[in-house]
Amino acid sequence: MIYAIAMTNNKLSHQFSKSEAFNFYNDQQELIAVHKNPSIESSGCCGSKQSIVELFKKMNCDSIIVRKIGEKNLTRLLNAGFKVEQGNTRHSLEQILTDAALQKNPLTEPEQGVVKADGAKCGGHAHEHNHGEKCGGHADEHKHQGKCCGKH
Repeated sequence: MIYAIAMTNNKLSHQFSKSEAFNFYNDQQELIAVHKNPSIESSGCCGSKQSIVELFKKMNCDSIIVRKIGEKNLTRLLNAGFKVEQGNTRHSLEQILTDAALQKNPLTEPEQGVVKADGAKCGGHAHEHNHGEKCGGHADEHKHQGKCCGKH
């Protein structure tokens, strides 16, 4: 089994989508690869969350270990067939991997993900852009009622 851990500063990241990297481990808890978070490297306000799923598929990952994950990202991972485990930031990586192998804290329903407060949803950004500013590489014509159209 291949495990991916969302990492920031060499420890379990508090937020899945904002993690710096994903570390990949095998059943023997050996580090087999480290990849930068592809959604952070993407241009645009939100980055491409689908690129994370593609990375996990490319790495033949079975289980993803997170601390906090949004409902939409959790749904995306579950629909792609991945197991998702919630880890504890106070635990060592060895303990986090052991707990994941034992499936101690599975996230099996999208509702277990964090729901963003109204006004902070991706695809209907609540942040404002001044006339002529771009959001996600799109010019004003993609702006509707002070929000980005989500076409990025």
